[in-house]
Formats: sequence, structure tokens, C-alpha cells
Amino acid sequence: MSRWSTYYDAVAGRPPRPLLLDVLKMFADDASGPPSQPRVAVDLGSGDGTEALALLDAGWRVYAVDSEPAAARRLTAGRSPAWADRLSTVTTDLAEFDVPPADLVWASLSLFFLESNGFAATWQRIRTALLPGGRFAGQFLGTNDSWASDPGTTALTEQQVRALLAGLDVERIDTQDADGIAASGPKHWHLFHVVARRPG
Repeated sequence: MSRWSTYYDAVAGRPPRPLLLDVLKMFADDASGPPSQPRVAVDLGSGDGTEALALLDAGWRVYAVDSEPAAARRLTAGRSPAWADRLSTVTTDLAEFDVPPADLVWASLSLFFLESNGFAATWQRIRTALLPGGRFAGQFLGTNDSWASDPGTTALTEQQVRALLAGLDVERIDTQDADGIAASGPKHWHLFHVVARRPG
């Protein structure tokens, strides 16, 4: 069993992350009525599938992308006929994924597991994929985080995060810098929780 499968077991049954629920409300507040076609979301690092399922339940078309084969298996095991035609699962490294045009790119606790070169290229693809009025939502790893010095991660200062968001309308950037708990045990979290919208 991979470490990610162990993680999925540890977080089984959790609710969707509050940031995603806030973003769904933002889209609902933007709209004058239901969209004529399902909005498109790309879940980068879909993991245990909780957020992908929440998006599907909200009527979205979802691309669930993860490097771990168990992620796709878990998500499709309970496939509902009500949303079967709105889900695509992709098993690949995020650094190799060509992000399709999207109303939402959701990257929850995933982008910072890319090395710096892969991170920069992936971030550029995310920005290019956002449709006018589309949003990026997710987390960036701060330099004070316990994982910041781990090989294969990309940690950023707040100034660097804001530079990445230049040209987007930043709707939220909340800083978390405190001791806490991960599925693996106690750690120090330093995260930037971000929602940014492409003008248009």
C-alpha cells in the first residue's frame, strides 16, 4: 500500500474543505441563474476525491487529476449515474498534465509537492487554462512550514505568492502560520489559502 493510500484511509469521511465551499458560493453569487452547460473544474491532486465529489454534486464537469492510481479507483468505485458523464479521471504527474480550459482550477495541498521547475511550468499552464471569469483556488506552501525544506517541494514567501497572482483579481489570500496536525502527525503549517479570478 502506498503512503497516499494510507493517507486516503486516514482522512476518509472528511467534509469538503471550507475554501472550496466558499468558492462554490462565489460562483453562485456571480450567476444570474443556472449555467446552460455545466461549469468545468480541474481538480489537481484530487487525492481521496472529497472535493471532486462535492463539485460533481454541485453540477460541475470535473477533471480529477492525480499521480496515484488509487485516487482514480476510489473516485470511480462509487460512480453515480447522475454524474458519470461529467467525470474524467487522469492518472499522471501534475507537472506533465496539460490543463484544459476551466472555470475553476482547484489545487488543494498539491502544487507545493512539485519541484521548482515543475511548479513554474504547471502554474503557467494553470493561468493559461483559466477562462475569463474563471478562478484558481488552493494553497501555496510558506517558507516556515515543516515541509518547506523537504526535497521535491516548492515553498514561497508571501511576496512570491503575490507575484504569481499578478494580473488576477485576488479575492482571498489568508495566511496560516501555526502548529497543527497532519494525517502523519503534529507539524507546523505555513500555508497561503488563495482564491484568484481571471478578469473578464
